[in-house]
Amino acid sequence: MKIIIIEDEGITRQWLKKKLEELSEDNHVEGVFSNGRKALDYLECEKDVDVVFTDIRMPVMDGLEFLEKLLEKAIDPYKVILSAYDEFQYARQAIRLGAQEFVLKPEITKEALKQILSDASKYLEQRKQKKEEKKEESGKGKGAALAELIDKDQVSIKDLAAVFGEKVTEQEVRQMVIVDIYLEKQAACEDVEELICLFLEQEQLQGIYFWSGNQRIILGYLHSAEAKRLRLIGRLGDILHVHTGIRLYLGISRMQGDGNVKEMYRQAVAARENRVFFGIPGAWQYDDMRISKEQEPGELYFNQDIKEIMGYLQQENYDTAEQIVDLFLDNVKKASYLHPAYVKALCDEIVSAYRHNLWECVLEDEEKERTKGTGFLINKLACEAKQNLTGRKTPDLEQLIVMVKGEVEALCGLLQKKQGNGQYSAPVKEVMRYVEEHLGERISLEQVADAVFLSRPYLSTLFKKETGKKFSSYLQEVRLEKSCIMLRNSRLSIGEIAEQAGFFDSAHFSKVFKEHYGCSPLEYRKTR
Repeated sequence: MKIIIIEDEGITRQWLKKKLEELSEDNHVEGVFSNGRKALDYLECEKDVDVVFTDIRMPVMDGLEFLEKLLEKAIDPYKVILSAYDEFQYARQAIRLGAQEFVLKPEITKEALKQILSDASKYLEQRKQKKEEKKEESGKGKGAALAELIDKDQVSIKDLAAVFGEKVTEQEVRQMVIVDIYLEKQAACEDVEELICLFLEQEQLQGIYFWSGNQRIILGYLHSAEAKRLRLIGRLGDILHVHTGIRLYLGISRMQGDGNVKEMYRQAVAARENRVFFGIPGAWQYDDMRISKEQEPGELYFNQDIKEIMGYLQQENYDTAEQIVDLFLDNVKKASYLHPAYVKALCDEIVSAYRHNLWECVLEDEEKERTKGTGFLINKLACEAKQNLTGRKTPDLEQLIVMVKGEVEALCGLLQKKQGNGQYSAPVKEVMRYVEEHLGERISLEQVADAVFLSRPYLSTLFKKETGKKFSSYLQEVRLEKSCIMLRNSRLSIGEIAEQAGFFDSAHFSKVFKEHYGCSPLEYRKTR
């Protein structure tokens, strides 16, 4: 049995420790403390203590304040109060604060201590048994049955009521709500379960729960019509966070009333995914997620923005379109009321608009591949995250926004190139294609002239005439543009980017980059 002693008198502490350990080799006095504050600090780290002997009158934190703190922090050993005086008012207050025994110091004998530890052992065993019974009654034992119902397309109210128990009526079970609770890190399952049971007991609610993986728990409970779901489950989230120290995301279903467990589960998952997707810990209910404006139910959020972007694309005003896309994506980041699937659909629509505009251009085979497919964002994101988006975890919103911005930038560059390419002759187009395909290599005008079957002087004159730039200037601009895209959208090192963009080395790359943009590649990356 693990024991701690709290007593400000040193001799009493040592004497009591000696007597307790003499009673049995199974008795271990884990710590002796001169006041309640030191003991509380110990118990917050080492909750696995069976019995506490504590004096009432002590400096810093007395015994009664210590008992109050134990109640607040849900730490519950067998508590024995020691006093040098027969003070009834102290005894009554100590019992009210959860003490199991009040003992006068002059009455502490070997036999008295033996009896106290025997009572403590019986109390702890009974408490353990009650906890197990409560788990079976209130949640965990019935969790498997709830999990089975969630997988079924059709569930009758009668079947659902049977899961909760004989005392639950069909009318009561119509008030069931499902909550999807996701913990950012693993926690001790027993602690989480105990806290949920205590919460249900305190709120006088009937609930059933089961674990879905190591960090996710599904709770079904019969809701009280007088309470607000978001406020109630918000309190549960706060309790779990305070006692585990872990950030939580909680999704709350509607109260369907028809026993459609599968639909309620879907709603709870969607609401929880919304919190994870927007990176906002806490509780959220499915009712609060929407795609239409409340003041204008027929108007979809960001619908006008999409139309405006498409309009500029039709006018071939690509720079303005890209600026509006950036603003649009920044606003989407803040729209935490939106369903993640709707956010993904908005992003996919933006990129699709760029691709549709490109389909009107004459595309090379490689460019056609670049503009293929719909729903690419969801598929690509799922591939990168190595998981299904409809599963237990939702990819990060930042990840999606970065990907969309990178995709839009690349497609915008391609559109601008196609827009400008219409005025170029076939040889100059061939030169531009050669540069794109061999950008990471050492490229000279002689090599390019050979590739397009023209003399070097003629190609130099033709290229300058049509583009207004020397070939070397054009090549450097393309390399710098490519390096900017990689700096913004990849984690490649400066050396790797210099190599892929075709610069001699990282020093040469940094020098040319700073001359052109007025800052180093590293500074550019930090500001983007």
